[in-house]
Amino acid sequence: MSYIELIAENGFLLLTALSAIIVFYYTKETYFLRKEAQKQTQIQFTPYIALRNLEEGAVFTNIGKGIALNVRVDESITVDSGKILLIPSIGSGEERKLYHMHSPSNSALVLYARELPDTIKVTYSDVAGNKYEAVFVREYAGFGVFREESQTLVT
Repeated sequence: MSYIELIAENGFLLLTALSAIIVFYYTKETYFLRKEAQKQTQIQFTPYIALRNLEEGAVFTNIGKGIALNVRVDESITVDSGKILLIPSIGSGEERKLYHMHSPSNSALVLYARELPDTIKVTYSDVAGNKYEAVFVREYAGFGVFREESQTLVT
């Protein structure tokens, strides 16, 4: 039996096997392309919070591309026995001052970075509903300069 006869008799089987290999290869490549597209789309909607100290008070700045929703400082942190207020949203490139409730007068006052504790935990979410947690640590004792220790996606 020659090779031509072998190929002729098993042609359907060979073409099926070749088609299966090609389909497997393209399926794998499509999977990797889809994963990369998901990463790029997520980057477009991901907020990234930074804590800055300005003369007029401490501010959260969103240096990411997405909107940060429900920006909340850990509720165990109080200033003058008042809680730090929730920030409903911070758009991309925007900054929002931190305020706290002043107990005797029951009014919201600007919060200065020097009044904050040495470690601050912040939670927020994006428009897709993903939740994030950021931890900021005081850089120098007695000053209002903070550095980011971590910023992670909470599952």
